[in-house]
Amino acid sequence: MATITVAICARNAQHIIGKCLESIRGQTIPPEEILVAVDELSDPTAAVAQEFGARVIASNATGLYEACNAVLEACTTDYLGFTDADCVLVPHWVELAKNVLDARPDVAGGTGRHPAIGERTLASWLHHMWFLVETRETGETDGVIGGNSYFRTEALREVGGWLKLARHSAAEDVYISKALRNAGYRIWFEAGCAAQHHYETSLGSLWRKSVMMGKDIVVMMRAAGWRDGLWWYTLAIPLLAAMVPVGLVLVAASPAFGLVVACAPLVATFLFLLCRFRSLSKAVTRWLARWVVIWPYSWGVVKGLLEPLPEAAHKTPNP
Repeated sequence: MATITVAICARNAQHIIGKCLESIRGQTIPPEEILVAVDELSDPTAAVAQEFGARVIASNATGLYEACNAVLEACTTDYLGFTDADCVLVPHWVELAKNVLDARPDVAGGTGRHPAIGERTLASWLHHMWFLVETRETGETDGVIGGNSYFRTEALREVGGWLKLARHSAAEDVYISKALRNAGYRIWFEAGCAAQHHYETSLGSLWRKSVMMGKDIVVMMRAAGWRDGLWWYTLAIPLLAAMVPVGLVLVAASPAFGLVVACAPLVATFLFLLCRFRSLSKAVTRWLARWVVIWPYSWGVVKGLLEPLPEAAHKTPNP
């Protein structure tokens, strides 16, 4: 019978990790091990994790890529799941994750829904709507959500784990999903395998997270050497965002032309989401959220193009 570890990469999470650990211990099928990776063992998170029976390791990490690799090195089970310190897993999360991997040998990783819990604010709504995971149905998908992911340990090792990207902590889930799919594996979405998530509650925090995510996805793809559709899609985002203010400025000289330039990206992105979701309510909410978050995210994309790559970044061939 296959075994599974559920891991959390945490930093100064002593005040929030308890509920997450409770949810892991309360699983219908408990994992063989709970593994908590902290940057240093002096982190107060370590003591709290040990109280819940978790094995704590020092990752010596400066970012999430390094922490994930430390967890992979320490893992001794067939399967490896990840969640975040501020998440609460549904009671049958482990059971469903194991069922997915047990039944589908060509599936190397999986994910599930990320419903919101905790304080509800405009920022948390925008953050939640930014992610498209709630729009998916059980079946094959293109990637995992980092705080709700489970993998075959052997497959992770086969692709070399995560990039060696020091000081970077976003888009690690995009990287590992693409690496596994490039190796010929499938990724699965199981709707019932939900990790309830606390989203950002302040606009300032959401803005900073958006900049980080835009920057890190570009740095990740540069380090990996990937120049596929996702690369060009990401680079198009700041260009689409820039068309709106440029069009409004052009209105002074040519009202018709300026309005066309300003409205074209708004209309095009809405129609794209409507065609993708085939649901007006889903398209409208995601469209609104993305056009709020697009500005800091676009700035992050630009920063990612300008930022020097870490010397130790491991590069992989183009897909």
